[in-house]
Amino acid sequence: MRVPGKIERVLWYSLWGRNPLTLALIGLLPHGRIDRPIFILGSPRSGTSVFSRLFGAHRELANWSEGHFLFDPRYRNQTNEHRWTEKDVTRFGARRLRSNIYWYCRYISVRQRVNAHRFTNKLPRNTLRVPWLLSIFPDAQFVHIIRDGRAVVRSMIRVMEKQGKQDRTLADFARPPGWQEYFQADPYEAHARQWAGIEEIVQGDLAAISPDRVFRVKYEEFIVETREIMRRLCRQFGLASDDRAVACYPQHLENRNVKWPTECTPGQIETMRRWVTPLLLRYGYEAREDWTVPGANPRAAAATAGE
Repeated sequence: MRVPGKIERVLWYSLWGRNPLTLALIGLLPHGRIDRPIFILGSPRSGTSVFSRLFGAHRELANWSEGHFLFDPRYRNQTNEHRWTEKDVTRFGARRLRSNIYWYCRYISVRQRVNAHRFTNKLPRNTLRVPWLLSIFPDAQFVHIIRDGRAVVRSMIRVMEKQGKQDRTLADFARPPGWQEYFQADPYEAHARQWAGIEEIVQGDLAAISPDRVFRVKYEEFIVETREIMRRLCRQFGLASDDRAVACYPQHLENRNVKWPTECTPGQIETMRRWVTPLLLRYGYEAREDWTVPGANPRAAAATAGE
């Protein structure tokens, strides 16, 4: 469940969600235990937004996504590192986060008259912070959304172009270690290396966690079997999974993975190839290194330049 109503959400963000003073003051309040928070991880533009919006509608969940300033008071900084480990945990930072989450769950429960006793969040930068999150929430659970890296890269660039973020470091998306080496490179190289870097980090971090606390799903499967996948996730993570509980989820979603072959030129696809191919093979998107592109359009750059 989320903050209801457009006007109430605007007020909530102004007075609490994006207000550093309020977030700090709530951090001083006494708070109870946070029961197995669920963090939705994945590269930017991998489907985490639609996933978290749907998943967060479950009656037992308090959904605070994105939560930029909840997790990082320096969120707008263009040069700071997004990779955090247990060494980056501070005593007050951990207390501030736990207290705000605890009181947010209470707020949603009272406001919507439900028992929202579990917290969920989607913030792509947290994909690089699993050790940090585990230090604060030792019983946390994780959902990892995986999407074809070629679609992710094209989507990143489309957003960058439409929102005029060319002057921002990697379009303000999550920055994995080593980003300084390529952030000024060709956008198709930079965002391909960014996607690969994020995926390598999160896979390594999640490999150290008990499998029953990790739920992995491909975006391409999620959009086809939306409700069934949500049911499996709820069952694995101890949420109600009966028909009534999952009735809020659609049976399936629209496929938005079909644009990159026709929107990218052959040159742009070749630029991505070197960086995305190892993970495309590992994730099963391709069977060979010399994969081909069905329906590629050599004039796509000119047709989409005005996006």
